[in-house]
Amino acid sequence: GKNAIVVMEAADLDLAIEAIVWSAFGTSGQRCTAASRVITNRAVANEVIDRLVSRANKLKMGHGLDASTDLGPVVSSEAQQKVHSYIPIAEKEGATVAAGGRIPTDGALGKGFFHEPTVLVDVKPNMRVAQEEIFGPVTAVIEVKDIDEAIRVVNSTKYGLSCSIFTKNVNNAFRFMRDAETGLVYVNAGTIGAEIQLPFGGTKSTGNGHREAGRAALDVYAEWKSIYVDFSGKLQRAQMDDQSAPG
Repeated sequence: GKNAIVVMEAADLDLAIEAIVWSAFGTSGQRCTAASRVITNRAVANEVIDRLVSRANKLKMGHGLDASTDLGPVVSSEAQQKVHSYIPIAEKEGATVAAGGRIPTDGALGKGFFHEPTVLVDVKPNMRVAQEEIFGPVTAVIEVKDIDEAIRVVNSTKYGLSCSIFTKNVNNAFRFMRDAETGLVYVNAGTIGAEIQLPFGGTKSTGNGHREAGRAALDVYAEWKSIYVDFSGKLQRAQMDDQSAPG
């Protein structure tokens, strides 16, 4: 997926930043519902960026089983190099690295497949970092003027797995729920979590039209068959205009 978190001007920014950090950088961004885009209203963009960059710079990389670690390594050297390859791609297209952007080389971190948590700004919706799945600790910040533009940007990729919106405006929240082209929509929460107990799957190029988990998971492994059994011994002339026999 190319999952997005939308932050509107009527948002609880403390809650939004916390959700962005863990949706984008939790599990080092290696989950299909990770938030690789942050779409923020221009009215709060500077504060969102400043606070997100500050948090990203304070995250601790280290051994995944160490309780003090915020980010472990990515899964392989190939994954590490793929993630890092998008940094020069983003810069060439006009984006700016506001936090991270490097592969650690010192000490124990230099011996593993680590990549710094990275925040990209000055990103436009058509850039590769806003369109392609990176699958690592990289998130791209896109600024928009209003809820209409935010929804257009959310829907501007070929993917449609998960998205979220942070707002206290109930009208904007329900418009977003209706118009976002994703299988999962969160309001005032990150892009991860509900897949544990709710039907899980996406739209467009994400998924196959079915849903995993919950009762919907049964449909993946079954075909529906409608069976009618009448034990009354009488013909039930359902959906006929009257009860008389034809002819």
